[in-house]
Amino acid sequence: MAVATVDTEYLSYNFSMPTYWQFLADVSQIALKSIRRSISDEKQMSWLETWNKHLYISRADVQCCLFLAVFWTLLRYIVTALILKPVIAASKLKEQETLKAPESAWKLMFYSTTWCYSVKLLFYSNYEFFHHPPLAFYKWQSGHDVPGDIYAFYMAQLSFYVHSVYGTLCMDVWRKDSNVMMMHHIVTLLLLSFSYAMRYTNIGVLILFLHDITDIFLEATKLVLYHKSKGGKWATVCDALSTVGFVGFGVAWFVFRLYWYPLKAMYSAGYASLIFLPNEVPFYIFFNVLLWMLLAMNIYWFKFIVVMAYRVVTGKASEIDDTREYEEKRPQSNGVHKKEHRNGHVKNGKLKHQ
Repeated sequence: MAVATVDTEYLSYNFSMPTYWQFLADVSQIALKSIRRSISDEKQMSWLETWNKHLYISRADVQCCLFLAVFWTLLRYIVTALILKPVIAASKLKEQETLKAPESAWKLMFYSTTWCYSVKLLFYSNYEFFHHPPLAFYKWQSGHDVPGDIYAFYMAQLSFYVHSVYGTLCMDVWRKDSNVMMMHHIVTLLLLSFSYAMRYTNIGVLILFLHDITDIFLEATKLVLYHKSKGGKWATVCDALSTVGFVGFGVAWFVFRLYWYPLKAMYSAGYASLIFLPNEVPFYIFFNVLLWMLLAMNIYWFKFIVVMAYRVVTGKASEIDDTREYEEKRPQSNGVHKKEHRNGHVKNGKLKHQ
């Protein structure tokens, strides 16, 4: 439910952005109280009763999501074949970069569009979920109507992650962290579909805003690195741009995913939600477990950023590259793993770049 203004009643709660320690202390304390209350309450509804009471998703919603998922898949095939591949072929990149560049260009286009739209929602509309994250649960009501602008944003994102499961398995280059990426897509799908059905869409908009920006930095920097392979002046210019992009990516990852995400979004869902609704936050534990899983994956991927920065600073790497970029094996439909040749050739069990 959109809240156009920050009213006096809300301000009386006196929420402020917590420290990490306060975040952990407040969330753990109120979560334990909720668990104890649910165990001792003999009249507590079963999960099925809670699901039937609060689940609001229509056949039209499902059809819209599936239609858009097919649309994204077809659009990617068409845009890749008619625009991205010809443009990249004209750029005369090396073979392995030519294979990977269309994927990055496609993702860059999508995430740039959706992130700009989330900026419009959070900073140029009546929604105050970034500056006052607890508003996402303030005056929450089960089954309330989702505003049209948030509905459109949600359906686009939800359907894109349905498409992304297929894309990761069948269209993308397989990498070291592709299995984790599949887990990320599944967790994100659960979060999006669950938050929509339970009308936790306000906090969902904030979470998507905090995550999409790093994908923009990532895909843009990867495209720069691919063009670096052309050599000459391109290598010099792209080397500088990739360094700037990597620094921006690392800073954005820490600020948006490891600072604002837990202290704004997770604090709102884990603490403020039960302050406003002490007796009714449907599937509070399940929803927050998904948020913690997402944070764990953010920390996992941040490891790659730290490793790359360490290699550059210590001189073990003379330039920026992607430590996740290559993987020798890709899952096959018959359960047999085959050697992956799309990124290089395999010799003596080791991947050699061409």
